[in-house]
Amino acid sequence: MTSGSFAIGWRQVASGFVLLACVAAITTAYSVVAVPLSAEFKPSRGVLLLAMTVVSGVSALLAPFLGTLMDKTSLRNLVMLGAGLLGAGFATLSLVQSFSQVLIVYAVLIAPANVLIGPVAVTVLLSRWFVNRRGTALGIAISGVAMGGIVFPPVIQAFLDAFPWREALRYFSLVILAATLLAAALVVNRPADRGLHPDGAARDPEAAARKAPPFSVWKILSDPAFWLIFMMVGVVTSGMKGMVTNLALLGKGQGFTPTAAAFLISTYAGCGFVSKLGFAAIGDRMNLRYLAATSLLGFATGMLMLTQAQLGYWFVAAGVGMIGLFGGLMVPLESMLGARVFGTGAVGRAVGLLSMALLFLLLSTPPLFGKIYDVTGSYSGAFYIFAGLALAATLITPFVRLHAPEAGDDAA
Repeated sequence: MTSGSFAIGWRQVASGFVLLACVAAITTAYSVVAVPLSAEFKPSRGVLLLAMTVVSGVSALLAPFLGTLMDKTSLRNLVMLGAGLLGAGFATLSLVQSFSQVLIVYAVLIAPANVLIGPVAVTVLLSRWFVNRRGTALGIAISGVAMGGIVFPPVIQAFLDAFPWREALRYFSLVILAATLLAAALVVNRPADRGLHPDGAARDPEAAARKAPPFSVWKILSDPAFWLIFMMVGVVTSGMKGMVTNLALLGKGQGFTPTAAAFLISTYAGCGFVSKLGFAAIGDRMNLRYLAATSLLGFATGMLMLTQAQLGYWFVAAGVGMIGLFGGLMVPLESMLGARVFGTGAVGRAVGLLSMALLFLLLSTPPLFGKIYDVTGSYSGAFYIFAGLALAATLITPFVRLHAPEAGDDAA
């Protein structure tokens, strides 16, 4: 990389890191925002948490459409739009007069922002700027999600401690708007816009793929590689979702103190952060099939450890750490595989479709874990199921194609 292209390329990584940190505030700060909303409007606990379901559902429905737009139009303009929507969303929350209006704000303003400045957008951006160092770039940027979970909840809590909740949300909206607009201002759509190539190389190794007509929705969905990726990513991400949403209840059932149970969640998040940085170090050096198998095997091991919760707190903490560390590899791996398997010209559409397909698993596993507990009196059955699914998924890793189909290929 030349010094100029190095600086511009890594500015895109910094932009992605900040954008994903801000997007993380949508979910990680909600438990803080939910306290004054609950006191003001007094919804049931289920209705209160419906805001996050609305964000997930609307985001998944919008992801294929917005992902396609990212492939075809100015990504910078779309990111700018997303930054404005996110800031406007938090500001508008300060004006709501009923909880139904809260849900509308999350559906109309915050959910679109979740896609426009979220993982799909960052995957599209960095897939254009990096080829040989794509794993490093994606790993660093995606670690921004964990950093957002560390930074923004205490920031918004500080505003709530200092001001009435409506005023606090307005101040927070200015912070989030300033951060996202600054990050969006760094976005350069493509290296070619600055007369450069990915990685600062003398030529673009994916030039032919970038000029090829992008895959149609049908071609992506009829490609077996899409569904192989879906199975691998789906087992891990939905298993992690089910585990972490029931983790405090698991701790309570084992007699752990609330503080100790909260530390389990922090352990999971911290190991996930380390995992994403680890991916940045090895993602470009390790065969993606081996990396997927490593993620699945480590995740399965962690799930099996949780079936032996009677062995004590630190054994459970080790299992949770294993899930965060190895399962967390699958998040940047999803982006890497999307770009590798479908080409940079269709990565937005492909990752958007994958996000929509994964939604059904992500929404179903938290209640599934709870249902298994209700029927059996233990979470062990759920942990055994997902450990078995992960072990089975390792068998498909050798069959995942690691390149875009050639012109003469079928959809396979």
